[in-house]
Amino acid sequence: MQTIEKIVTGTANALAVAGLSILLILATFTLFDGLLRALANYPLDIVREIGDLVAANCGACCLPIVLLHSNNITLRAFDKILPAKGVRAIDVFAGVVIEIVMIAMAWEFYLHSVKTMRAGDVTWRLNLPTAPFWFVVDAILWAAVAVQAFVLVRDIIGHRPERSSETAL
Repeated sequence: MQTIEKIVTGTANALAVAGLSILLILATFTLFDGLLRALANYPLDIVREIGDLVAANCGACCLPIVLLHSNNITLRAFDKILPAKGVRAIDVFAGVVIEIVMIAMAWEFYLHSVKTMRAGDVTWRLNLPTAPFWFVVDAILWAAVAVQAFVLVRDIIGHRPERSSETAL
């Protein structure tokens, strides 16, 4: 289990670092685009052209790490009412629901990617095909499905690390 955990953790961390690094580069180019547009009337069209596609990939890259650390929304209303096994059962049920939603998302993005590829969709100016961007998003979503499956198995066997709870103000 520890070897699998190291692989899953390393992959999730690598995807998050890659996604956030690329997002930082996109933000930098967006800043340059704004400056060049304002000062020299010379916009960087590629920023507007592929910015949304790149941002979608960056957002998807962060999903596996969120799932791995269970940083999604959790309700802890039953912690003080139910015994530990009851809370664990609720966590496992929630994990199954998350897994089903992740599989559905990955499948729908796959269908969207294929549809985009078959339609020959391209960007408006440089005529870059958009399907490869969506296939990358889909691949990352399938990686997130695998991460959630790992989390679900970890929950079922009871090896979930302690979570720090946050309180709403």
